[in-house]
Amino acid sequence: MPRVKQYDFAVIGGGSAGFSAARTATLLGQKVAVVDGARELGGLCILRGCMPSKTLLYMAEVLHLAQKGSEFGLTIPSARANMPAIHARKKQIIAEFAEHRVSALKNANFDLIRADARFADPHTLELSNGRRIRAKSILVATGSKSERAASPRSR
Repeated sequence: MPRVKQYDFAVIGGGSAGFSAARTATLLGQKVAVVDGARELGGLCILRGCMPSKTLLYMAEVLHLAQKGSEFGLTIPSARANMPAIHARKKQIIAEFAEHRVSALKNANFDLIRADARFADPHTLELSNGRRIRAKSILVATGSKSERAASPRSR
């Protein structure tokens, strides 16, 4: 059986919460591992949640303000949405944030392990790459996935 690598703190999930926790633990002098088996690094917030929705909301606010320009003493002949340009801008912003997060994960003072994890016991993780790690503390920061609730009739 391969040697088990020891850590003070391990995080399952390299999204916003996992990255923040790992960075904080590292700053406190702990030996840290982040385990992330997602196809794409960055986390739900950056890739599909907070960043895309906040980007669209901000663009809608800018459009609204431009359409109300006369109330601010501005002459704006026409303000309307260009959906292909809005989509391209949203994708650009997401890519920039994701690139920054991936760089931060790969260049941090903790080990980034690209694998899925499951608990073997309260302090040991079995990884999909065939290895095991142990940690005094383990944080599960795998994000969330919304599901549509079954209707009362289908139960």
